[in-house]
Parts: sequence; C-alpha cells; structure tokens
Amino acid sequence: MIRRLLPWVTVVGVATVSLVFLAWLIVAQQIEERALAWADARRAEGYAIAWQALDVGGFPFRFELAFAEPRIGRNGWTAEAPRLGANYRPWRPDRIDLAAPRLALTGPEIASSLEQAVGEVRLGGGQATQVAIEGVAATARIRTDDLGRADRARLVVDGFSPTTTGLQAGTLSGSMSLWGARPTPTVAEQLLFPDPFDLAATGAIKGPLTDLAGWRDAGGTLDLSRVVLVWGPMKLDGDATLALDGQMRLLGAGTAKFQGLNPVLDRLVAKGQVRPQDATVAKVVLGLLAKPTADGGTEITVPITAQDGRLFLGPAAIATLRPIVGARP
Repeated sequence: MIRRLLPWVTVVGVATVSLVFLAWLIVAQQIEERALAWADARRAEGYAIAWQALDVGGFPFRFELAFAEPRIGRNGWTAEAPRLGANYRPWRPDRIDLAAPRLALTGPEIASSLEQAVGEVRLGGGQATQVAIEGVAATARIRTDDLGRADRARLVVDGFSPTTTGLQAGTLSGSMSLWGARPTPTVAEQLLFPDPFDLAATGAIKGPLTDLAGWRDAGGTLDLSRVVLVWGPMKLDGDATLALDGQMRLLGAGTAKFQGLNPVLDRLVAKGQVRPQDATVAKVVLGLLAKPTADGGTEITVPITAQDGRLFLGPAAIATLRPIVGARP
C-alpha cells in the first residue's frame, strides 16, 4: 500500500514545491516592478536615484532586494552605500529591514558615515512612517573639519515620506543617540572633559535644510524636547531650543537637571574659566539648591544658555563656542 502511494506523494510534493516557487517568482517580479515604479515616481519629484544592479532573492520565506551601489539625493543631500539589502517578510507587511556594510550621508556642508549599518522602515498607508538606522564607527565632518567618532550611533526619523516637503520648508523630527563619542583633539580643546560621552537627543529640525547659512537666515531652529548627556562625572537631562547666530555659533536656551556640579566647577577652575573663590561660593550656594537623587548623589535644576559665543550653566560660562562653519553675512 505504501509503495503504491509513494509515487503519488512524490508527485504531489513536487507539484506543491513548484507552485510555491512559481508563486514566489510572481510576487518577486511584482516587488521588483514596484521598486522600479517607486524610483521613477521619486525621480519625477526631483530626487536623483540610481543603482548599478538590482537582484531579488530570499526564496522561500522572504523577499530580499539587493541593490549594488545605491544612491539617492535631493537638494544637495546624498545617501549612498556600496550595497544595500532590503528584506520584506509577507507576515510582517508593516516593516522592511535594511542592511548595508557602510552608509554615507553628505550634505552641502556636513558629512557623516556609519559602518555595519542595520535599520528598518516602518510602513503605514502605503508610505514610510519611520526610518531607523543604527551602526558602529560613526564619523562626522563639517566641511573639511573632522568632529570625531562614536563607537555606536542610532538615528530615527519620524514622519518620513519620500514626497514630504520637510527637507525644504517644514519639519523633520526624530531622535539621535551616540555611545562612546570621542571628539578629535581640535574639538576636544574646546570642551570641558577629555572623556568620551554618551548623548541621546529627541526633537525636531525646523526650517529649510539646504545649507546652514540658509537655514539660519530662514529662522531655522533645533527644538530638543529632551537631551540626556553622560560625560565624565557629569550627567545632564533637559531640553533646549537652538539656532545659529550671525557668526554661525550656537545660540539658544534651555533647562536641565544637572549632576556632578563640583567636578565641573573644579574643571572650570583648572581651565582658568572660573576663579577659585567664585567656584567655592558657587559650590555653597548651588549646593543649597541641590536635591538628593536615588543613587545617593545630588542634582540641581539650572538654566543653560548659549549666547555671544559662550555656553552658560546658570551664570557660569563653561565653554567657548566657536563657529560651526565660517561665518557668512
């Protein structure tokens, strides 16, 4: 009986596999056609989109689009990678997973890169609603000046859509996190501590993102709903609204809960930015305003101001702010 059924079972199995493979091929072709149509639609909107080759794989449980040397740009901004994989699983229709060995973002005056980049695109209503990218060995540069490197970085952009005008005149919101950030020696000279730091910021960039001077002149602002900075003995948790002044220096104000007051004051004295007697008075006065924390330390709530090329913690200047790029009229 079993011997008589075996040929039929084999035939049914082969037929089933063939049908599954045929169905996968049909869907894969549709996905490739949609990717090409999407690129054509974006080009019609002013985007520059190109790649050297496109392959579709992933049989049988997923669909993977492999782009060789993809590049997308608009308004002076360009993102590119040597290779990009986009994975789509039918049982997760609201998400596309991304992977690239290296991702580079270049703007009119800003450039950054990320190694071993992974990410995801969240979908809703046929549009991308959120893009998240994370990787290691992150670097950043303004014009020809290297700012430094971070062990790991994560960028999340909310409300993202290829048809949005946010990059031109609206708002681009999201968050950025850096772990183990190490400024270059030139940048570190302007800072309070030599230690690497961790930074997490959530907020929105408002204004036309063409170039920094144009963004400044159009009244562009960086509204940070929350900033958390852990840097040496200091921890800061607050919010701020920032812009650029006429000399391309940071300008703005915010409020923060601050831990590590005494080490910061000692550092300011060592750098000659605060007189020893003033630091002693500040420790006593601000110490009276401090509140205990759960870990046994203390914290104070202070205003933070960036003005006239100086960064103030309360009334004390804690850093000199140099132009982000060369000043322009």
